[in-house]
Amino acid sequence: MLIRLLLLCVLATVATSTPAMTLYKSTDANGEVFFSDRQTPGAQAFVIREREAVRVQRPVLDRPRPGYPQQAYRYPLPWRGGPFRLSQGPNGSFSHTDAKSRYAMDIAMPEGTPIIAARSGRVVKIENDQAGRGNDASGNFVRVLHDDGTQGVYLHLKQGSVSVRPGQRVAVGSALGLSGNTGNSSGPHLHFVVQQRTEAGLVSIPYEFNQPVGVLPNFALGN
Repeated sequence: MLIRLLLLCVLATVATSTPAMTLYKSTDANGEVFFSDRQTPGAQAFVIREREAVRVQRPVLDRPRPGYPQQAYRYPLPWRGGPFRLSQGPNGSFSHTDAKSRYAMDIAMPEGTPIIAARSGRVVKIENDQAGRGNDASGNFVRVLHDDGTQGVYLHLKQGSVSVRPGQRVAVGSALGLSGNTGNSSGPHLHFVVQQRTEAGLVSIPYEFNQPVGVLPNFALGN
């Protein structure tokens, strides 16, 4: 048993120190077995080879691409009446150039058009008292927090027309207010944007209406 243990220890030591080595097993006059790297008469030779180490590469996981993926929810038109048309779309050069409004859509419509919730959620903030351009570029607005954490914002509403209050739960189609021309607005329209809160603050994200708006007539252009 002792001999076998010594043999295993020698083999392990040699295997970790050299790719290949020859050992010789001998028995002395007293019957003791010993190992040596030198050949002696009658010794039994053993060739020790180091095992090859195989490096296993871990699978590389695909990282999500930067940017904001298209949302699965398709928004019904957030107004009653029409037909109207998109007057400024995503990345519009007039005012849709910053992170909060990059994917917003402006719909030209007469002042006083009923504005309704395009998605259910809870009203978290409103403005209802601003006249004309005022001090806030958003004008009068309603902000609704959706169940998935996104927020729908309805801007440039008519002064005094907002009919909901913070904390109120709204369903799709619930009345929010009337379209107007308040804040940074060059004409009566609804600015609708969907936003997501990030470490950098609120940013707009892509969304789609459930029907096309780009082919509808534009009253502001007289057609």
